[in-house]
Amino acid sequence: MTWSHPTLIDAADKLAADPTATVDSWWFTTKLHTDETVYWVKIHTMGMQGTCHSTVSLLQEPEGHSSTKQITESLDAVTLPGAPLDARTSILTISGDLDDLQSSGATDTASVQLTLQREEPVLYNSGSGLFPLFGGMNGQYALPGLTTSGSITVDGTTHQIGGRTWFDRQWGTPSSEPSRTTWLGLDSERAGTRASGTPSETAPPGSPHSKRTAHTLTRAHRTEQASGHWQLTAPSLDASLTITHRGLPDSHDGLYAGPSTVTGTLEGQPIAGHGYADVFA
Repeated sequence: MTWSHPTLIDAADKLAADPTATVDSWWFTTKLHTDETVYWVKIHTMGMQGTCHSTVSLLQEPEGHSSTKQITESLDAVTLPGAPLDARTSILTISGDLDDLQSSGATDTASVQLTLQREEPVLYNSGSGLFPLFGGMNGQYALPGLTTSGSITVDGTTHQIGGRTWFDRQWGTPSSEPSRTTWLGLDSERAGTRASGTPSETAPPGSPHSKRTAHTLTRAHRTEQASGHWQLTAPSLDASLTITHRGLPDSHDGLYAGPSTVTGTLEGQPIAGHGYADVFA
């Protein structure tokens, strides 16, 4: 499966760990469903300054199971992705290639096994996949609409599930601490419409703060509503979106991570879907 894009990176090559990066991240967030139950799952591993940080989190809706497990290990105790892709820590595994991936993880009370297939183009942040961030150069792309199947086990009961997964690959060499930053990934119910980026209240004209398939968003703007939810506007795509968000159990002081539902208009047309957020407060 091939598509042509004006990018500066090779997504297939960049699946593997970057030995020059001080931060190296592989991040999966998934909306799964069985019958009337929805499971939000996050599987994330990140190499940073000689250590590996891994997270597996689960949120079940309507009101149900919530669990998370986080662990920090020496890089010598884990296997970070090489070529072919094969990552293993004490709580998760990741393997495969751009078109077919497998991901699994476990908390103390739940586990998940996922098979992921790509049917859409790679989404390159800022159009090129490279942009300045936190005083250094950052590389980032996403596989935002992965068709997902597999199983989830909660409190000893196993369910066969289906859904969609967002995979985000990021690496970089930051030279300063993260400031207050919001990242949003939006997956609409309209086929092929995805958005990834860092909306800001002070985005300079022409700054590529986020991107969706085949388009670059500029001057994306997020405001807090009285309800506590967010309003995202992007004039370049005639977008006005209401984002209703809630936290995953691994959210804590200084970091919010969670899923959301999305409604509004994009390019003048009604749109609905779901999304994900990471917020450094």
